[in-house]
Amino acid sequence: MIISTKAIVLRKIKYNDSSLIIDVFTNIEGRKSFFLKGILAGKRTKFKNSYFQPLSQILIKYNKRERKKINFLIDCRLNVQCQNLYMDYYKSSIILFLNEILNMCLIEESSNKNLYHFLESSLKWLNENDKISNFHIIFILKLLEYLGISPNLEKFNSKFLSFENGSFEDTKPEGLYAEGESIKQIIRLLGMKFDDCYLLTISQLQKREILKILLEYIEYHVHGFKKPNSLDILHQVFE
Repeated sequence: MIISTKAIVLRKIKYNDSSLIIDVFTNIEGRKSFFLKGILAGKRTKFKNSYFQPLSQILIKYNKRERKKINFLIDCRLNVQCQNLYMDYYKSSIILFLNEILNMCLIEESSNKNLYHFLESSLKWLNENDKISNFHIIFILKLLEYLGISPNLEKFNSKFLSFENGSFEDTKPEGLYAEGESIKQIIRLLGMKFDDCYLLTISQLQKREILKILLEYIEYHVHGFKKPNSLDILHQVFE
């Protein structure tokens, strides 16, 4: 069966000296893997390596093979030009960071069009705007909703985040939890739009703590998740 769909690049892995295996998150079938033979050989090929930058938005066509984990592309082209994401030093560091998170979180081969639309619109916003302070934190908080693990909030003056219960709580919970001023800031960021992300003033030290809590929370709920390698680079860029 021939399938045409929008897709977002999650990962590319070099296979021998001339080929790539790419993982993408598609609008129709969730996560899919494809083998690109000879794309690195220096010869004229149907596909360009530049199409497969982190979180690049592409249009693909492929022949779906049942019970096969890796498929072959029939056609591929860029869907959205987002050059600002890769030319801007700050935005590119955010892209690398979020790319790692998404690669570890989006593991299901099933359709989630609402999640795809969120990713598509978020990348568009980041490409077109310059006031991007706190964008990556708000992105993660919104992503938790689409992953079905967003912490439940009943009171805005909660002091604890229970990892085990998946909720903000007034009293010290059992099991693994986080507490402190950063919990108050996380609650303030909940539901905030990207357009307003720069309005909340947070110190770099506090941002580090907030990201530490959120990444530990994801690690608790998502099997195989670990601290992104690009986190330290992100911290250095925004200091």
